[in-house]
Amino acid sequence: MMTNGGGDVLPCALRWRRRGVRRTLVASFLCLAPLGVGAFDTWPPQTEWRIGRGVVAPWAPAKTRPPPDRWLAGKSLRFAATRVEAPEPLACAAARYEFVLTPAPGLFQGSLPSPAGQAARALGIAQLPLLSLRVTCDGGIFDYHLLTSGRALLGLDNVVWTLTRTAAADSPEATTVELLRLHMTGDMAFNPASVARKRACLTTGLRGAIADYFKRPRPQDEVPPINGDPFSDSQEYPERFVPGRARIDGARASVPIRFGDGSRDWQVEVLLLREGSRWRVDDLRYPGGATLRGLLQAQSG
Repeated sequence: MMTNGGGDVLPCALRWRRRGVRRTLVASFLCLAPLGVGAFDTWPPQTEWRIGRGVVAPWAPAKTRPPPDRWLAGKSLRFAATRVEAPEPLACAAARYEFVLTPAPGLFQGSLPSPAGQAARALGIAQLPLLSLRVTCDGGIFDYHLLTSGRALLGLDNVVWTLTRTAAADSPEATTVELLRLHMTGDMAFNPASVARKRACLTTGLRGAIADYFKRPRPQDEVPPINGDPFSDSQEYPERFVPGRARIDGARASVPIRFGDGSRDWQVEVLLLREGSRWRVDDLRYPGGATLRGLLQAQSG
């Protein structure tokens, strides 16, 4: 619908989607581009969530009233392999999933008023950036901003909805995503403090190997064996990733991860071990066959 003067008066939700499509087009194209030999079998989240209360969004016009609870509150949402099973307008077919690092100005597809960081904190977002599950559907793009592994925010029209995961996920892929959520939303430098933030996702053996690496004395003027981010195999930190399906062999598993930084894609293989009742990351394998454990044992050069 157009005004007589030719101005765009699309509803706010549709304006978000259009801006999101334009901003996401390059990233989505890179994400789907072939990388290496063989097909990449993307892992769908396949998790169930419950929609909680909605609050009036900070970008909503003055005097906007809170939504009626019967609209979405209490309803279930499930990310299935190729679709989202949810009440309208969240249901979609031909769903594609990727995880995107989102700073404050990009939250809710750029709809937060300035300063965006302050508006985000008013919504209870204590730490930025957030990792977002971006779902590209046949009818638009939806960003689910992950506050934790089990809580998310979704902006829809002039409302911000809180979603809660109904059951904890326990799979090699879920552990890998949680590791990368903790990693990418914090300090991605390779140092003891950064590793400590991710320790719950790492095996006892890998934590010990990393601790030994940091204890080893090295000359200040020599390049260390690990010079960059070993969890993403990059000097330029990634902006997004897509997890592949796990290959499981007893108590061991591997999960391929396709990273992207806006100009290129690359792939890393995350190796996991079942410790007790949980999957934990035990190593990473890079293109060419090098591994994180191998680098941890290498001497400076």
